[in-house]
Amino acid sequence: MRRTWILLLLSCAWSAVAPAMARDSGIAHVTAVPDSVSTAKPPAVANAQVATSPTLAQVRLAMPAGGGWWRLDPAVSGPDRLLLVYHPYSARVSVRLPPDYRVQARTIFETDLDPAWSRRALAFPLKAPGPVFIGIDGARYPLQVAIRDVREHTAEDRGHTRVLFTSIGVLVGVCLVALVFWLVLRDRIYLWYAACMASQMLYLLCSNGEAYAMPGLRLLGRFAAPGVWFVATLSTIIGVNFLLVFAELRTRVPRLSRLLMLVGAWLPLLLLALLVSPWPANKDWFPGIGNLLLLLANIVAIAALALAWRRGGRHAGQMLLAWVPLVVMSTARAVQLSIGAPLSPWLEYGLPLVLACTAVVLMLGLADRMQAFRSERDRARQDAQHDPLSGAYNRVGIMQRLQHAVAEARAESRQLAVLFLDIDHFKQINDTHGHALGDACIRQLSWLVQEDLMPGESFGRLGGEEFMLVLPGVNGRHARDAAERLRRKVEGRSVVLDGVRVGMTVSIGSVEYVAPETPDALVKRADAAMYAAKEAGRNRVVAA
Repeated sequence: MRRTWILLLLSCAWSAVAPAMARDSGIAHVTAVPDSVSTAKPPAVANAQVATSPTLAQVRLAMPAGGGWWRLDPAVSGPDRLLLVYHPYSARVSVRLPPDYRVQARTIFETDLDPAWSRRALAFPLKAPGPVFIGIDGARYPLQVAIRDVREHTAEDRGHTRVLFTSIGVLVGVCLVALVFWLVLRDRIYLWYAACMASQMLYLLCSNGEAYAMPGLRLLGRFAAPGVWFVATLSTIIGVNFLLVFAELRTRVPRLSRLLMLVGAWLPLLLLALLVSPWPANKDWFPGIGNLLLLLANIVAIAALALAWRRGGRHAGQMLLAWVPLVVMSTARAVQLSIGAPLSPWLEYGLPLVLACTAVVLMLGLADRMQAFRSERDRARQDAQHDPLSGAYNRVGIMQRLQHAVAEARAESRQLAVLFLDIDHFKQINDTHGHALGDACIRQLSWLVQEDLMPGESFGRLGGEEFMLVLPGVNGRHARDAAERLRRKVEGRSVVLDGVRVGMTVSIGSVEYVAPETPDALVKRADAAMYAAKEAGRNRVVAA
């Protein structure tokens, strides 16, 4: 079911953006021109020599050494047209547009771009017919360009924005939930999770350029592409640490955990130190090395998770389910940047959508982890309050139940009765037949009492052969009747162990609570009534 929802989400996103990506570029001809066009006077620009090529459905500008100039001839001239440069990332785009052909230069890192559109594409309005000249500098892969109607681009851009910010909304939501859990539970895993999702969200915003239009994040635009590299590497370091804590890898696969810390945390941390340091001045080496470390960290992480899962790590299996799709997408993005391949739609939208799905799956894993913790806590609490031999409450547990019952009886003027039980001749049974048979007597008495317990009633072993039964809402007469029924029931059942049959009887003291009696005083009266039953010949009930 979880996989079905993920596939449905991806399919809906693809149906929203794929038709737009299949449209024609709106460019009739494209040709490379000398770089001197960037400094030519406007009249000379308009008369530049043209070498036409066949019309293409999509136009991608592939440039040597990351730069170059081209002339684009629009297929259709008219008002309300835009020159669009998709996914410029680190590139600086310069254009000379009719009618004046003055140079305009833009990057996605600027804070004053037109807020009408997202930064998926740099948009340049075409105010007059004529050829368009575009220069690219610092591009890491071929850039897609198109000339489209304003309304067409606006509709396409809205689809992109919906997909991106739906993913961002999911990440914001899970981060807030995780922070609330951390504030309440003080478990560091929720803080690691929130930091992991927040860093991934920041990377999405920076790589898409949207961060540079947001208050509080605009300052990141000053760092341009190195700022994106920094955020991406930092998110890797945080993600690796979260993975180690969530999947408990340090205890299950210590060697692979140390290797993962090396390639996924310590070496990337060294890269970050070099990135922010003044030496070396040229940082072009950073993306290649950073992406290589990311690839190695992903490989080691999958191997560690798979091994930990095989060794019984349930949380490692949950992390593996969530991590593999994200690894595929992040690795594909790293390879795309490293080899200079164009950014395809499935990669553009697959990464944020898979990241959102990963966040939800991991949050479900954290919820499962919390449930497991609560179950362990409840088991520990039960073990601390229960007697392992009889299965009934131990002295601490039954006294807590009695204190609670006395408090309710006092506050609500309710009736309350207590039965104090003692197995007759228990020492003689142990001495004659051994402690194993004595233990069998304790277990049988406990079973006989507990099979008739009503809701709200509590039964516990005070120690040795002494037991106590707390009966809220029961008066003294009904308590004595219940004690007599229990006495006859025990008397009618023999205890059999290894072919040895022994009869068992109990002496019972029955008392009714009298306000403002304390729990200790009530137990003392019940104990005295039980001893009175023994002195009267055992196997009887005495009410006090």
